[in-house]
Amino acid sequence: MAAAHRSNRPLPWMVFGIGGFLVAFFFPVHIFVYGIALPLGWLPSPSYQSTLGLVHSPITRIYLGILLVLAFWHAGYRIRDTLCDALAMRHADTLVAATCFAFALAGTIVTVVALCAVP
Repeated sequence: MAAAHRSNRPLPWMVFGIGGFLVAFFFPVHIFVYGIALPLGWLPSPSYQSTLGLVHSPITRIYLGILLVLAFWHAGYRIRDTLCDALAMRHADTLVAATCFAFALAGTIVTVVALCAVP
């Protein structure tokens, strides 16, 4: 009897799910604070030194790295499925997946390099 074929789909689905949760949970907070509340003066503007201290914190860099990297992979997976299903491009799934995940990998590399470049 042949061994059952195991799918590798759970790993991408896990990254997709975690990325989707983080994007849905944290991006609106960032958009509200930095895009609405601070520019409108609803919150006091942080000083340059406090912002610089926050950026230099390893915890902040780890948080931003996890948030952005998982967001890139979530977007890659969602764009792939949208192109293949909504635009009936399932015949080009390999090419679409390679392109979407190449962009996610590029975003990951740029994020890691940028966060490691901060002294």
